[in-house]
Amino acid sequence: MDEIPRDIEVAVRAAGEQSKGYAGELSTVYRRARRRRTRRRATAVATAFTVLAGLVGGGLIVRQRTDATPHYEPASTAPAQRLLLSVPARTFVVTRADSTPVELGGDLDVGELSVADDLVVHPVVGAGVYDKTIGLPDGRLVSVGPRDRRPASALDMLLTVDTPGGRPQQRAITREEEPVSLVAADSTTAFLWRPYGLYAHDLAGGLERLVIASDMLDLPNGDPAAALDAADVAGDRLLIAAKSRSCRPLLTSIAPPQGIRFLPLTSIGCKRVTGLRMSPSTGRVAVSYETSAGTVNVAVLSTEDGMLLADRQIVRKTGVTVDLAWTDERTVRGVAAPGPGDDLYELKQFTIPT
Repeated sequence: MDEIPRDIEVAVRAAGEQSKGYAGELSTVYRRARRRRTRRRATAVATAFTVLAGLVGGGLIVRQRTDATPHYEPASTAPAQRLLLSVPARTFVVTRADSTPVELGGDLDVGELSVADDLVVHPVVGAGVYDKTIGLPDGRLVSVGPRDRRPASALDMLLTVDTPGGRPQQRAITREEEPVSLVAADSTTAFLWRPYGLYAHDLAGGLERLVIASDMLDLPNGDPAAALDAADVAGDRLLIAAKSRSCRPLLTSIAPPQGIRFLPLTSIGCKRVTGLRMSPSTGRVAVSYETSAGTVNVAVLSTEDGMLLADRQIVRKTGVTVDLAWTDERTVRGVAAPGPGDDLYELKQFTIPT
């Protein structure tokens, strides 16, 4: 009886060979992990090809989903944006009781309205009625304009960086009579519309790169800026109001290039957008627009979902430019430009909290 009967031994071995084994063995765990990684990689590759197919061959495909982009937390430490006036030479006075008239003397002077209602005049080479000037938080001014007061030609266009207490930095930015215009600027980069798209121009060295092509924005290649009523760049976001759909500004990402959503204003009586200014964190946008009732209004929208946060009438006539700047992430301020025939114009600053 010391030996196991042969038939019982065979039965026990057969049962052992047919069992599945312990699922918690280390070798089994490694095999399952490898299978899961393989499935995730295959899914990621398939998703990348789907996105690429959407971008190529038909411009940007705009995803109208609120969860298509990450939530942007307001940058509480961001400095206030500067409010520069995009108006021709004229005599101005601000609404303060102790203010005196200030003369903007010619095409090469730019006015700035401070938060405290002070009107400051900056002599800027290359600025004026031909293009815009942008004030950076560190005091510098970035402008694009003609070399002198003669009618602008593409060969005369200069980009100028004025530094307080320093010498202006200038360079020619034209290419064989191609149109060029300034959209926005930050501490390192000026964003320019050129043929074929939006370019990032390095302020220090002048190197440029194409940020997003005109075709992806459904804009003409020859002069994309001519097809726009307004545009702004902040962070990695571009917002444009094309003439063909002015009251439906398009928000896009430029890193990487992809459509995000439209921000429609049609439900509040918009007839044409005249200006756009995104907040520093890009979480909100202030929009100046002409209404079908013949007024100029300013609306504030969330760029996360297009929700209307504020809407205010500013001027009771159209054809008036409104300049905008964000004091912080929740407050925008602005001022309306003078109308035709106003020799002395009172600048009335307004604020819209949201």
